Amino acid sequence: MKGSKKMKKITAVLLALCLAFSLAACGGSKDNEASKESQKVVTSPSEESAEPSEDVSEEPLGETIKIGHIVDLTGVEASTGMIAQQSLEFAVKAIGGQIAGHPIEIIVGDAQSSSANAVDLARKMVESDGVVAIFGPTQIGHKTAVAEYIATAEIPLIFYNGTPLYTLEGNDWVVGAGGATPQMPSTMAVYCYEELGYRSVNILSMDNLGYRSYLNPFMEEFVALGGEIVSEQWAPIPCADWTPYQSGIKDADATVAWASGSDAISLWQAWTDVGLVDRMPLVAAMHGGFTDYFVPNALSKANPAALENMLGAVAPILWVGDIDTPENNEFMAKWEEEYGERPVGSNLPGACYQSILLFKAALEATGGETDPEQLIEAIFAADVTGPEGHLFFADGSHAATKDVHIVQVVQLEDGTFNYSLLKTYKDVPPAGYGK
Repeated sequence: MKGSKKMKKITAVLLALCLAFSLAACGGSKDNEASKESQKVVTSPSEESAEPSEDVSEEPLGETIKIGHIVDLTGVEASTGMIAQQSLEFAVKAIGGQIAGHPIEIIVGDAQSSSANAVDLARKMVESDGVVAIFGPTQIGHKTAVAEYIATAEIPLIFYNGTPLYTLEGNDWVVGAGGATPQMPSTMAVYCYEELGYRSVNILSMDNLGYRSYLNPFMEEFVALGGEIVSEQWAPIPCADWTPYQSGIKDADATVAWASGSDAISLWQAWTDVGLVDRMPLVAAMHGGFTDYFVPNALSKANPAALENMLGAVAPILWVGDIDTPENNEFMAKWEEEYGERPVGSNLPGACYQSILLFKAALEATGGETDPEQLIEAIFAADVTGPEGHLFFADGSHAATKDVHIVQVVQLEDGTFNYSLLKTYKDVPPAGYGK
């Protein structure tokens, strides 16, 4: 099967990236200084994945509608970008490759883990390629930079993963289909307090506005419930050594943490090496680069003891394959038919599909009309139920109200790492649980 071969190729590359992460020094998300000439923009779906879907209509189709997709296919976020590209292409194919009688073409741009490149790609997509909307990017700094350009370009910019509220506010063209950053950590606080019985926690993370946008909502909700924050440890980005920050950890029910990429791998290793794992569990404020599949993949090769300690760790996420609904079961069946295996342990497969369903609902509401004003209005008026669960925009918010799922890290029978669903919280507002 072509899809299976493609998936195996991607998996092999991702495993190589994971090993590189584990061996590298702690690396942040600094912009890649590669030249603009090295940027690559490709049109997708690729020939390899362009087999016709059974859902494609044989009726004559209208003019092709182009959408942009900004991802990091090289640089520190390449593993995330590869899954995002695969997931968005699969989503378009799975809905039949067309919406409201118009074929959908994806213009993919590699931001190379650079905010400047991401903006250049957005400009090219709008001014040269003629896209009617852009999906991505995923990194917080890249989102903010592209959003500034989109405010003048005036076409929908659709983020399919969580975004800080400050990036979504005051910009008529930004769509938080992936919700806002307070949703997951605030729900995690409720789970920790009400389900796990935690009454005291440490905070361990990295010190910038993006990282604090995840940890602050957890702390606010946990304290509001009656919990106590016994210490806060904020490491620099990148982090060469977690030891000074872990030495400040106090006795508590747990430590709530978040880091990303190679910094996350180093944190999990240090947590085991210094023996903190024997004192208390490490809980994720957000999944992302902290508990997603590539972290346990890397640990399985670099530090098996740390992997053992990571298995069973809990985290909040917006999509997991175990969600037992008709919409997610249909999505999973299509994915497994295409690739011969379940999606990797990341929110991106379900999130990209949900964002395409949102775009589809909006285009169908306009009758295929892509006028920016009509399109953005239809997007914010849409009410969609998909593999993630329920999605809608309330009270003029540019961030979607979403279901939040609490999961734990598991190793499947085939040896791969994924998530297992523990509990679902319905319709969590963008400002956080109970807001």
